[in-house]
Amino acid sequence: MRFLETVKHSLIWRFLLNLQKVLLVLSSLFVVLIMCLEVVLRYVFKSDLFGIEEIVVIAAFWLYFMGSSYGVYEKSHVKADIIPQLLKPGARAFLSVIVNFTVASLCILFTVWAVEMVRYSIVWMPRSTGLRIPTFISQTSVLIGYGLMSLYSIVYFLEDLFFFISMRREGQA
Repeated sequence: MRFLETVKHSLIWRFLLNLQKVLLVLSSLFVVLIMCLEVVLRYVFKSDLFGIEEIVVIAAFWLYFMGSSYGVYEKSHVKADIIPQLLKPGARAFLSVIVNFTVASLCILFTVWAVEMVRYSIVWMPRSTGLRIPTFISQTSVLIGYGLMSLYSIVYFLEDLFFFISMRREGQA
């Protein structure tokens, strides 16, 4: 358990968290500003900015996946938690271990798939239709997002596993 506390207080953990926050703020601001620019150009100046939709989609990818991974970090992602409320503490702890194991496993699987997707995009270099932007730029957000979700999910799984084991040792489960 001390190892997990060390990980959660490490420089790398804080760096990743701060990087997420910066990417969230920047991508949010960028999407809002680009959309405002689009509205002004279209409805005030009766003009259009070629390829602006492609740029917004890339920023939205980064916003979505950084937001998703931050939600996993905060444990504020969407979940149905009525069943745990009906269980005894030991069963609730065991269910939490199972749920976090499942989430971590799926995040790892999606991270592996994202690695393959980005690798393919770098090798074959597909591009967007208008501005010819390489698709790996938006796809990298999927890889980084799922990588962070995997990291957080593994740490939370181990925390719950160690908590459940300590409950069993103390005879509470």
